[in-house]
Amino acid sequence: MHFLGELAYPSDLPVGGWPSINILGSPCRRSFRLPPLFLPLPPCHLTRAHPRAVLELLSFLLKMPVRLIAADDWRPSSMMERRLLDLEKEGLLRPRTSSSRPEWVAPAADHREPRPPRGYVVSFAKFPRHGLGSPPSRFMWALCHHYSVELQHFSPNAITAAAVFAGVCEGYLGMMPHWDLWLHLYRGELFHAPSGTTVVRKPVRAGCLNLVLKTGKAEKPREYIPVGLTSNHAGWDSQWFYLHNDDDLLLAYTGRLISEHPDH
Repeated sequence: MHFLGELAYPSDLPVGGWPSINILGSPCRRSFRLPPLFLPLPPCHLTRAHPRAVLELLSFLLKMPVRLIAADDWRPSSMMERRLLDLEKEGLLRPRTSSSRPEWVAPAADHREPRPPRGYVVSFAKFPRHGLGSPPSRFMWALCHHYSVELQHFSPNAITAAAVFAGVCEGYLGMMPHWDLWLHLYRGELFHAPSGTTVVRKPVRAGCLNLVLKTGKAEKPREYIPVGLTSNHAGWDSQWFYLHNDDDLLLAYTGRLISEHPDH
């Protein structure tokens, strides 16, 4: 069922050859590795440092502003027409009814990065499998405009979260997706790809917006249904194609990178 149709920067501290310190001691034995720039004392002295001093140092590092570097190029699309026809046969894409304005278009062989025709946006094979309907709903319009993102900026799990929420509203509460309830439950988080160091990150061209529950883990079962999300989406960002943007409901594709937090 397609509930989206008409029907924080988590990262590990870098580990490349830097001395480690144990800040919690036994039995946790949790170590962090820090760059030499922040280690004026030999490692043997640091391991004997007062835990509060070490924690203050870590707090300082984690509050350092993140510097963004150039994003990687788009991966060439693997979505040939026959693969899109398979999605159509599965009922995940609408059948093409017009040769002049088809409901979906496979990228041309020379499109090394998206160049959608006028009136089309960039979508991915994962999106209809995760609940994106075609044509998109007013709820998808609201999400795009509230977070100021284009369709390719959603991660597959963000599509799942939105589809489940729409399903809860329509199937259990008997109403259209309720915007105030959405804002009460969810927030947007920005994802930047790691680059090997803590304070340097790379913007991503696709999937930078995650939609996550605001409530803590202990409160989730009481306030909202548990939602299992896929943790492995390997290769999804090379499965892009062009989707007709009915009534210009979604923001037009510009290819812009998102560098600021998407939540208002």
